[in-house]
This record gives sequence, C-alpha cells and structure tokens, in this order.
Amino acid sequence: MMTAVLRRYVAGPGRAAGFVRAVLGSAGLRLAGMALGLAVSVQLARSLGAEGFGAYGLAMSLVALAGVPAEFGLPQLLTREVAAADASGNWQRTRGLCRWSLQATLGFTALLAAGGWLYWHFDPPAFAEPVLQFLPTALWLVPLAALVNQLGAMLRGLQQIVKGQLADALVRPAGHSLLLLAAGLCALPPTPQTAMAMGVAAAAMALAVNVVLLWLHRPHPALFASPAGPTWNWWASALPMAATQGMRMLQGHWTTLLLGGMSAVSAVGLYKVAAAVALLVAVPGSVLNVVAAPVISRLYTEGDRVALQRLMAWIALAMAAGSLGLSLPFFIDGFPLLQLLFGDSFADAGLPLAILCGSAVINGCFGANSLLLNMAGHHLAVTRISVAALLVLMAVSPPLVAELGAAGAAWATALSSLLWNIGLWRAAARRLGLDTSLKALLKP
Repeated sequence: MMTAVLRRYVAGPGRAAGFVRAVLGSAGLRLAGMALGLAVSVQLARSLGAEGFGAYGLAMSLVALAGVPAEFGLPQLLTREVAAADASGNWQRTRGLCRWSLQATLGFTALLAAGGWLYWHFDPPAFAEPVLQFLPTALWLVPLAALVNQLGAMLRGLQQIVKGQLADALVRPAGHSLLLLAAGLCALPPTPQTAMAMGVAAAAMALAVNVVLLWLHRPHPALFASPAGPTWNWWASALPMAATQGMRMLQGHWTTLLLGGMSAVSAVGLYKVAAAVALLVAVPGSVLNVVAAPVISRLYTEGDRVALQRLMAWIALAMAAGSLGLSLPFFIDGFPLLQLLFGDSFADAGLPLAILCGSAVINGCFGANSLLLNMAGHHLAVTRISVAALLVLMAVSPPLVAELGAAGAAWATALSSLLWNIGLWRAAARRLGLDTSLKALLKP
C-alpha cells in the first residue's frame, strides 16, 4: 500500500514530484559514478603503489587548479541563467551567454597553455619533479573537463538534471576504468603516464556524450533567437564565482600540494586514497546541490520564500543523514576495508579517512548554503567567506602536516570546511532571512 502511494506520488505531476524524481535519478547516477570512481582509484592504487599513486594525485591537483581559470566560474552562472531564461523566455540573452562562455573557455585555455609551457620549461618548482614527465599529457584534461562541465550545466539549466550529470558522473569514470582494464589486458606498463593518458581519453568520451545530449535537448525557441552580445553583468557575475571556485579548489588541493612539498610522495598517496573514499561519503551533498540549483533559482525568481525555506531544510536533513549512513562503516573499522580495497600499503589512510568522514557529516548539517547564496545573486559574500576559510587553511595546515602528515592534512581541511560552512550559514540567514541548516526543521 505504502509502496503504491509512493510510486503514484513520484510518478505524478507537480514540482515536488519532479524534484523527488530528479533526486532519485541523480542519487542513482552519482552513486554509480562514485562507485566507478572508487574502482578507478583502486585500480590505480594497486597498479601504481603508494608512491606512483601519490605522483598521479599530485598531477591531478595541479590540473584541477589550472582548470579554475579555464572554467572561470561559468558552470554555475550557466545553470542559473538558463534556468531563469526557461522561466522568463529570454532566450536571446541565454543563447548569447552560452556562446560567450564557450569562447571565453577556449580563450582562457589557450592563454593558460602558453603560460604553463613557459613556466614549466624555464622554472619548474621542486615539488613537481615527480610529475614533470607526464604533466603535458595531464594538461589536456583542463579544456576537456571545462567543456564537459559547461555543457552539463546548460543541460541542468534546461531541467535535464539527470542527463546533465551523465557524462561527468558516469561516462568519464566508466571510460577510465574500462581503459585501465584494457591497458592491463594488453600488458601496457602500469605507469602514471599511462594512467593519465587513459584519463584524457575518458574525458574526451564524456565531452562527446554531452555534445550529443545538448543537441537533442536544445530548446526550440532558442534556435531562432538572436544571441545577445556579452555584457559587463556576465563578467561581473562570473568573476566572483570563478574566485569562489578557485578558493574552493585551492582549499581542496592545498593540502595535497603541501604534503608533496613537506612529506614523502607516499604520504600524498595515503591522503588521496582517504579523499577518494570521502568523496563517496559526500555523494548526498553533491547530488542535492546539482539537483537543487535550478529549482532554487526558479523559486527565488518567483519569490516563493515559503517553498524555498522548506526545500533548504529538507536538503540539510538529507545531506546530514546520507553522509552519516555512508560514513558508518569507516567509523566502525575503516582500516581493514582500506587494506582490502587498496592494498596493505594504504592501511594508514584510515585515520585521515575517519576525520574527513566526520567533517562531511558535520558540514551536511549546515545544508546547501553556498548554493543558495550563489543562486540568489549573493556570490560576493560566498567569495569573501571562501577567502577567509582558505587563509585559515593556509595558516593551520603547515604545522599540522609537519607534525601529523596525512592526518594533519585531514584535520586542517576539516577545520577550514567547518568555518566556511558556519560563515555561509550565517550569511544566508542575514542576507536572505533563510535558515539552510537542520535547525530550520524545528521552526514552524
């Protein structure tokens, strides 16, 4: 009886049923993608060992930071503007924005490639020595990942929420895993260079899938709309979002780079394994952020504050409960699980993993605070708070890493994330009068 009622509700019309369908579809997609991503990490860790996996992780951190100016904060801007255009019918502006964003990405990538070549050719930093041989291959990921994210953001703005995540969440890790398996069957040497080349090929597959999906779901009115030219508002919106993304990226990868400079490369491998598993724990938050972005933009545009507050409260509950449920096995006994999955050399990643899992649960209690502020146009507040959190991380991480190694990196990341979430939660309450945390469920 209950199952039939639930099935009828989810299959029915209305915004709530559509949101539930999007959450369920996104959750299934993200869980499958994270399982595949974890499988890729297991394949790489077992084939490369702690030192080789550490070098690979160090290269990926450098690529992720290089991708910030290439994306320039455009995916969130595209989701917001395309969703708003879908509500208002202003397709001239949206078509112009999509064209401008693609041109900007290609231009930034070209400048980045030229500057990167000069930098690495004449004055490579000492900590990057383990990755210099395969870094040119890794840099191909910068434009490919930026374009995959932008096209996916356009699809999500068009309310194709699940399909907008398909390429990045599923196709890319599945392609990487299959290519690694094929490389092993063909007896190719298990080196970081081979692994990185397989990753580049998988990113190209994901881009092709997004191109096809966007062509199939392009809005008919947009085909005949004259694209509006770029305006200062686009740059003014994209710049703080890019700065925020840069702060978050640097916050996420600073500890990896610091470990590479202050500890052995094997310590980077331990921390990257813990971070890879912690990403699986954070799936509820990433799913809800992706699904809720166009819904929040639409509700804020329509001025429906009651529905928006109710949505934010339930998002916080789902994020906290989901992260706690996924963390329990690693809280209870994570060391044998890590040995079983990644090998004996990665058992010491258990303590950093427990710290990062606890951080994910606590952060989930604060809800989708940054997403709400960005969708409501308060991206400058997010940028300022991100700068403060990054400064805290850069201040506390060197002594913690020097004393505790990978566990110290995890403690520094957890502290910085907590302060970031507290600041954003308070900013949302002060600027919008909305409570994004679990506490909102106790209010009438």
